[in-house]
Amino acid sequence: MRLLGPSSSLSSFRWDLVYLLAQLTTDERAGVADLAQPIQSALDQLAAERAAFEEDEDEAVIATALLNKRDRKRDRLVVELGGVARATAREVYAGLFPKHNPSQTAKLGFDAESVEIVRILGELGSLDADHPLRGAYETNLQGAQAELDHAKTKSDEAGSTLALRRTHVERFKMKLDQLRLETHARLIVLLKDKAEAESFFRPTNVAPSEDKPAESTSSKGG
Repeated sequence: MRLLGPSSSLSSFRWDLVYLLAQLTTDERAGVADLAQPIQSALDQLAAERAAFEEDEDEAVIATALLNKRDRKRDRLVVELGGVARATAREVYAGLFPKHNPSQTAKLGFDAESVEIVRILGELGSLDADHPLRGAYETNLQGAQAELDHAKTKSDEAGSTLALRRTHVERFKMKLDQLRLETHARLIVLLKDKAEAESFFRPTNVAPSEDKPAESTSSKGG
């Protein structure tokens, strides 16, 4: 009997267990059908594990989507601020963007851009309170940066949760393989035939849509 291993998908485990369950529940030999209940329980748990994993995946995708959205909002403000500053206050522009121009700043990674935004906010805060650039952009840029920071935190948390879920699922897969091994061993004890015990397990790991039923010897031509 082949072990599926933690690198196999949950779908592969499900197909294998469903096949095994069908073999067990339809067998009329003494004690064989009694092995079916742990397999059914494992399938129920697998469904719950898969649902939890997909929920964590969804949360990670949503968090990334919101992070990217907040980043685009911040980028638009930076580019707009740069354009207005370049056109109306060249000296202020030089202080706001001494190293990276607005477009380059907007293309930086999340953390690198955050460093630049904090610096730009410091420059804006040093202007006179009634300076047009400060009045038009300081509060909005502060808000955009705060939203980005919050979204980044949520994205990091979602990523960590998903990583922990993956580790949990890998351990669960190892338990499923252990159950399959134990069932195989019990079948050998009951049937006194290793090849017969092997026949209870799905012989392939391809998707059901690609799986072809094995032909019996009697159905083959001579």
